[in-house]
Amino acid sequence: MKTLGVVIENTFTTPKTDFKNFYRIPDYLQYVVDINKYGLDLSGITTLTFEVKACHAVKIVMSNSDEGDSSKPMYNIFICGGQNRRSGFQRRNDDSLTPDTEFNVAYDTLDLCSCDEYRPFWVSATNGDLMIGKGLIVGFNVIAEWTDPYPFMVRSIGLFTNQQIIGEWKVQMEV
Repeated sequence: MKTLGVVIENTFTTPKTDFKNFYRIPDYLQYVVDINKYGLDLSGITTLTFEVKACHAVKIVMSNSDEGDSSKPMYNIFICGGQNRRSGFQRRNDDSLTPDTEFNVAYDTLDLCSCDEYRPFWVSATNGDLMIGKGLIVGFNVIAEWTDPYPFMVRSIGLFTNQQIIGEWKVQMEV
C-alpha cells in the first residue's frame, strides 16, 4: 500500500488583463501568477490539479525557467479558449517570436468553464506527453493530448486568464 502525502489547497486570483498573445509578447511570464513564489517548489512537477471559476480563457503556463525568464522554453496550456470553445497546447522555444520556434494544437471543447461555479481540471506534462482532463483524477476524462517531440523539464508553473477575465483558482498540491 502506498502512503500518500498531505494535500494542501492554495487559492489564487488572476486579474483582469487585456489580451496577451503567447506568440507576440517576449516577456510573457510577467503577466502570469507564478505559483512558485508562494512557497511551493514546483521544480520537476509533472501534474497539476485545480478548480477554476472563470468564464473562459484559462491558461496554465509551464516554463523551463524558475526565475521568470521568458527566453526559456514554455508551454501555454489553454482551457476554454475561443470564448469557451477550444482547449489545447502552445509551445514556444524562446522569446525570439519567430514562427519556427512556435507550435500550436487545439481541440473543440465546448462550455467547459463557468462564470459562476468552480470546475475541476488537471494538466500533465510528463516526458513530453501533455494532457488536459476534466475532474481531479489525473489520467481520467482526457479532453486534449499532444506529444512534444522535444520535451523540457518544467521548473515553474503560472496561472493566467486572458481577455479581461478574472479567474478564481483552487490549486491542489501534494506535499
